[in-house]
Amino acid sequence: MSDRAIPDKIHIVGICGAATSGLAMLLRDRNHEVSGSDQDGRHKEMFLGAGIRFIQGHDVRNVPKDAGLVIRSAAVPVNNAEVAEARRLGIEVLLYSEVLGRLAATGHAIAVAGTHGKTSTTGMLTSIMIAAGRDPSVIIGGELEAIGGRNWRNGNGEDFIVEACEFQRSFLNLSPSAGIITNIEVDHPEIYCNLDAVQQTFRSFLEGFRTGAPVVIPELHADRLSGIADVEPILFGLDQGPGWRSTVIEDGLHPLILISHDGVAKLEVRLSIPGRHTILNATAAVALAAGLDVNLEWIQAGIESYRGVKRRFERRDVLPGVEWFEDYAHHPTEVSTTLETGRGLFPDRKIWAMFQPHQATRLQHFLNEFTDAFDCSDEVLLLPIYHVREDNRDFPTDLLSQFAARLRARGISTRIIGSKHAVYDLQEIVRPGDVVFSLGAGDIDKIGTRIREEVASVQQGQPG
Repeated sequence: MSDRAIPDKIHIVGICGAATSGLAMLLRDRNHEVSGSDQDGRHKEMFLGAGIRFIQGHDVRNVPKDAGLVIRSAAVPVNNAEVAEARRLGIEVLLYSEVLGRLAATGHAIAVAGTHGKTSTTGMLTSIMIAAGRDPSVIIGGELEAIGGRNWRNGNGEDFIVEACEFQRSFLNLSPSAGIITNIEVDHPEIYCNLDAVQQTFRSFLEGFRTGAPVVIPELHADRLSGIADVEPILFGLDQGPGWRSTVIEDGLHPLILISHDGVAKLEVRLSIPGRHTILNATAAVALAAGLDVNLEWIQAGIESYRGVKRRFERRDVLPGVEWFEDYAHHPTEVSTTLETGRGLFPDRKIWAMFQPHQATRLQHFLNEFTDAFDCSDEVLLLPIYHVREDNRDFPTDLLSQFAARLRARGISTRIIGSKHAVYDLQEIVRPGDVVFSLGAGDIDKIGTRIREEVASVQQGQPG
């Protein structure tokens, strides 16, 4: 059956986005008739295989005249031709976040928000709920191994786990029954002018939760997020302190941690992904699952079965003898955390950081912070800026060169390189034993894929 809150026939403008693509597939699984368009054609085969009509490019002719709803991705401007045509035809137009709010209102919505780590934490919580037999529906902003490498899951249980984003304050469309806030920091400088503005928006998010909702919040922000009467805050953090805490027993690529609650040891967990940030994400997921009365045995099984999300400290086989990690890091905190984790794992090896800045807006605003973020790398390769929701003519033409000069001034070898050249140059300059971190939220992951294809082609052409 289709969702009563959503019309049967739907058209999605910007259907290939990390969020909208999952929504499209979820709606299709729920028997809605779905079509969509996008400038990007990366999910074309998936959509066509699912019976979703996909058109690459935007045109007024793409909009079905009998559609009951047109959904607009946040990346699509309000003056988009298809959006304008839908309004001319009298078809309701909603943002992705508004539709997600309607869907979530029909079940037990569990929202995972935060500036960093929300995709991984959503993935961990999903793994726990599946292990516990709760059969959740899921919308997540990455490809999760636990659900077959997809970014959606249509379950039969009451739980609807959603990754909730603060961009354009979109998560305010939700009224969750439970949730997690992983952390709070300034991002999206075109939306938020300072940390106070971000924290106030997260407070507004909490005020929208249903009465008595358990919400996991970081101890660091407890003072700013406390005092909201309708929710039951659950604190989490590292080492000793109130609420749910984790301490490291064994470090490394697969850390072993002890998770405690109010000083009482509850379980030991072996993680498949390294890093302090991963441990915090796992602690938050465990805390909420326990708050929802999931048995500790199922919590442990779910966390230990978690194998990660694509492009979140993802280990890839790209070049022989080279450790290659793909990560979505596009904020200075994420970059520095990823590289610090890498340096801890490989203290004596050469670390290459290949970085594709995501938006000139972000790079310009955080230029000082980005300059500090690469100290744990030996060599930096800067790719051209990936522009989204902005006009590159609004920014200095030498912004990337300014960034490179700042890194060199810190003593870090830095070069600017085009994506096409990177495919061939990395095969020449990276040596066995080196470590490569491919960082960014754009299409930088295609470079590793292309290199792997080139290497495989050469190997197949060699005489046996």
